[in-house]
Amino acid sequence: MNRKAWSILVCLVFLVVAVACSKNRPAQKVVVEIPSGFNGDFLLEMGVKGAPPLVKQDDTYVVTVPRSGKAITSTLLTNSQPSFRNSSDGAVWGYSHSVFDTGDGIPIGGKIEFFVGTKKDYEAEQGKRNHSEGFSHPPSTPVVDR
Repeated sequence: MNRKAWSILVCLVFLVVAVACSKNRPAQKVVVEIPSGFNGDFLLEMGVKGAPPLVKQDDTYVVTVPRSGKAITSTLLTNSQPSFRNSSDGAVWGYSHSVFDTGDGIPIGGKIEFFVGTKKDYEAEQGKRNHSEGFSHPPSTPVVDR
């Protein structure tokens, strides 16, 4: 092959790789099961080595909120589409999904967090956090899927 043919071949390979890497991946379906009586903060740390993976039913990941409000998993959801099975009396407020990555964009961990309770309870929790650390989301309409 001559130099021009090699140049065209290299450009085509580069173009194919660039297009393949730039496609948006579809959101991963996640069902969050909130038990009856649960109220307060929930935090799921993702991508934790040695932690159990999330349960997967068909194409949907299932997250069951423990009474402690904290869970860890080795599964790393980089783009989620959540729905809630809320058996609690409270609404879901301040849903946040964060992914941590290396400087070159490789995802290495993440977290999902939200609050379950009344708007008044959520605002009180936000007031506490604004004086320390944690959620920084303004009150919004609750997420409701029953």
